[in-house]
Amino acid sequence: MRYTHLAAALAFATASALPAAHAQFVRQEVIGFTSANATNQQTLLGEKTPPVLLACHLRLAKTGPKQPVVMLMHGAGGVGAHDGASAEWSRVFNEAGYSTCTVDSYSGRGIRTLGDAQKDAPYINRVQDAFAALAVLVKHPLVDPDNIFIMGFSGGAPAAIYSNVERFQKMYGTAKFAAHISVYGVCAATYRDDEATLSPLLIVHGTDEDWVPVAPCREYGARLKKAGRPVEMVEYRDAYHVFDAPSAGKVRKLEQVSTSAGCRQREADGGVLVNVETSNPLAPNDACIVKGVTTGYSPVAAKKAHEDVLAFLGRVRK
Repeated sequence: MRYTHLAAALAFATASALPAAHAQFVRQEVIGFTSANATNQQTLLGEKTPPVLLACHLRLAKTGPKQPVVMLMHGAGGVGAHDGASAEWSRVFNEAGYSTCTVDSYSGRGIRTLGDAQKDAPYINRVQDAFAALAVLVKHPLVDPDNIFIMGFSGGAPAAIYSNVERFQKMYGTAKFAAHISVYGVCAATYRDDEATLSPLLIVHGTDEDWVPVAPCREYGARLKKAGRPVEMVEYRDAYHVFDAPSAGKVRKLEQVSTSAGCRQREADGGVLVNVETSNPLAPNDACIVKGVTTGYSPVAAKKAHEDVLAFLGRVRK
């Protein structure tokens, strides 16, 4: 079992109380849970794969039971200094009375670089992380099991988007989320039966996003609407990648960074993901892979996103 540097003590909840005057939350815990190391193909086929111990950082917004919780799935930067988006959203949710649980999909897998992440934590596999963390959260004495939501950012968004699909819930879930939120999420893969969703989905995206283009998410939202599934989409002008993270700083172009997030892929026979244009697995020289991406914080778009997401949760909360 790959525990890497995570202490075995993470299998148990650790907690500390914080004075309300010094934080937006009153208590924090680190909760260990067991997920699995799997490839895209293994995840899509439901194969049993080696277990891995991961952790969820739970921040309780208030005292007392029956607290609504938003699970946060970080992007490619992982949890820490480069995880400005989920840290900022945790603050926003805590101030609004929602507790948060930030899942760390990388530390337990020993992931330190983006290359490691793409190899050892493929997007769709993190659906297993989400369901494994949910199975622990629903049993927490201070959490309302009927009001656990999930939000994912960039490469963490597929866990939030596709944990809503009935197929994956049956394969990996013992409970289900009350609602799902994607923030500049990767939506370009079409999975078998991915229109059979269970709960409301909100898609939040910037119209000018070029690291993770908005068009595939528009297309997925349109497919869900046509199928009669509950989905909403909100777009913001002049909003680029990590527009919601103050730590991202001013808008800037990263000329040498390549992205395949706009490549349309589909699930072929045997759980193999293929490029729609070539009918072969995605390759480094495929035409859909582009170089040069834009990133940066937009306080106007971020403020509007906070308002829109909180309003959405207010509508779907039970």
